[in-house]
Amino acid sequence: MKNKLNSSLYEWPDLAFHHYCLHMYRLNRGTYNTIDQWLFDNGYPEIKRRRKMIIHFLDLMAQSQAAEGRKFLSFGKGNLIVELSQFTAGHDMRVSGVLAAY
Repeated sequence: MKNKLNSSLYEWPDLAFHHYCLHMYRLNRGTYNTIDQWLFDNGYPEIKRRRKMIIHFLDLMAQSQAAEGRKFLSFGKGNLIVELSQFTAGHDMRVSGVLAAY
């Protein structure tokens, strides 16, 4: 992670947690909501665990994209779900299926 996070970060209200993601990763609200909803739908119903996974995912994506010379996180059409699927598969997480809304 970029810095040592206090565990209370994961218990912040949704808007405050999103603002943290916006500040640290320049992640817009729509992308944040998609990540949060997708993780919830695919086996992460506990808010604290899901938020830890969000931060871990964003850290990995930021490192990967920075190595490619990108300054901002971007996923392109449909790539966010692909990246999330690969990320959860790498964490021994069975993906139960992708909702049609994605």
